[in-house]
Parts: sequence; C-alpha cells; structure tokens
Amino acid sequence: MIPKLALNNCGSGATIVLVIAIISTSLVSMPTTSASSSCDVPASSDWGSDFSPKDYMEVSRVNEGDLFGDSGLQSSLYPLDKGFSTEWSDGTWGSFPGVAVLNDSATTLSMVLEPGHLYTFCIEFGSSSSSASSEARGDIYLMTEQNYGMYVFEYESREWSDEFRLDWVPVEYRDFSTWITFRDSHAYESISYGEFSIAIDSTGSAWSALGLQESQNQVFHLVLDGWDNSRSGDSGAPGGDMNVEIMVDVEERRPLPNYTAYILIGALPLSFIIVPFILHSKYLSSALDDDEQGMREVPYLKEIG
Repeated sequence: MIPKLALNNCGSGATIVLVIAIISTSLVSMPTTSASSSCDVPASSDWGSDFSPKDYMEVSRVNEGDLFGDSGLQSSLYPLDKGFSTEWSDGTWGSFPGVAVLNDSATTLSMVLEPGHLYTFCIEFGSSSSSASSEARGDIYLMTEQNYGMYVFEYESREWSDEFRLDWVPVEYRDFSTWITFRDSHAYESISYGEFSIAIDSTGSAWSALGLQESQNQVFHLVLDGWDNSRSGDSGAPGGDMNVEIMVDVEERRPLPNYTAYILIGALPLSFIIVPFILHSKYLSSALDDDEQGMREVPYLKEIG
C-alpha cells in the first residue's frame, strides 16, 4: 500500500506546477493579445531636427520602390522606439512624403520592431479629392521580409496568375505556395479603419531566445493594400487613390525571460517522469522504515486434529 503522505505531497506538488504554468502563460500572452487600446499619439509628434524619418522607416510602393529615392535603407534602419503620426504639424519632417495608396497598387512602411516594446498601430483610409470612390476601403498586412518578397512577386506576376486564389490551397501548405502575414493573424481586410497591437518577443532564432546569440534587427513591412490580391477576403481596387493616416504608439514593457517558454513546455513532460520517481522512492523508504522495527515471526497454520 502506498503511503497517503507520499500521495498528498506529490499531488500538491503537481498542482502547484500546473498553477504556476497557467499563470505564467497568461502573463506571457497578455502583451501580445491586447489590441483594444487606442493610439495615444498627438499629431504634433515630430521628433525634432536631430532625427529623420529615413533613420527609422522606409516608405515604398510595390511597383515603384523607395519614395525617398534612396536604396538599401532597410539594412541601416534604427529600431523604432518612439511613437509617430503621419500628420506632421510643425514642418520639421516636411520632406517626408505623405502616405497614400494609388489605385490598384500598394504602399509599404518598412521598420524595425524590437523586443521590449508594445507597438499599437492605428490606420485610417480616406478618399483623395480625385478619387471616384465614396468610401475608401483597403487592406492592412504585417509581414516579415521573406513573405513580403513573395507578396511583391505576386503583384508583379498578377497578369498571368489571376486565376490563382489562396482559398484553393490547403491551410497546411499555404506558407509554401504564397505569402502569409506575421503570426498568421495580422491581416485586416476591406476596412476603412484598423487598429492592432504587436509585441516582438525575439528575433525568431532559438539561439537568440536562449541568450546564446546576439539578437539581430528584424525588418517588418506594414503593407497598405489597394489591389485585388490572391486572398479571398481582401478588398479590390478602390477606383481611385487613397490617403492614409497612420499613428503608431510605442510603449516599453517588461517581458518575462525568453527561457520561460521552454520551462513551461518542458514542465508537463518532466512531471510524468518526476512524479512516478517520487512515488516509487517514498514507497521504498516506507518499506525500509518498517523493517527497522525488528523481525516478526509469521505464524504457521496448525492442523486441527
């Protein structure tokens, strides 16, 4: 018989491990799933003459390239650690081009998002004066570098790939056949206003997540889409150009260490090894304690005459 004390200790220990795992998982997921807060960025959010938009972001069109007229900016972009609004007020960033989406095209803001910050994006589409559309609607996508390259390729080859639709491809194979958004969730389609939040936990490398490799800056692409791409739920060409107002609110946050996820993942499998080992040890130790009390004779059955 297994001692009740050993069972109680092991049961309470396993319960504590599960409770800690649940609480830690909640804390880790809270910053990345909070998308209900509004952008608290005033229109007068210019950073002063010491900083230039070229240092922190690159604005380009999918069919024309960088609007600044430079090349290779992405490799030298600083991590975005300040909030901004595209409604420049005092003229400090007067050379910064206004953000607009041409009809049947797309505009991209490339920037470096780093761990330790929570980024909230508020984006509003508006019809330009020459637009024939009464209500501006577009699509918003957040992509990594690799997927953005596939997105540009699809745009350039759309004349001969009009019959290809993303909904024809099984979900498990879509990342091999076409572009996907970051974490498969940051796609906001056929809207006039969109708002979402994102927190980067690491650069995506397992070695950097363990702290064994220096993190490298990762460029993300905020795509403002105004053409009919391969996704079935996207908005088509609006019939005219669209002006876009973008506000990005940047907040510092205190994330849990990167190795917390590895601890949580390994806690449950290890418990199936540790708990039986503890039960077995307690059972053996209780048996040894009984032997130390002395030898006891086992009575023989006598024949009844």
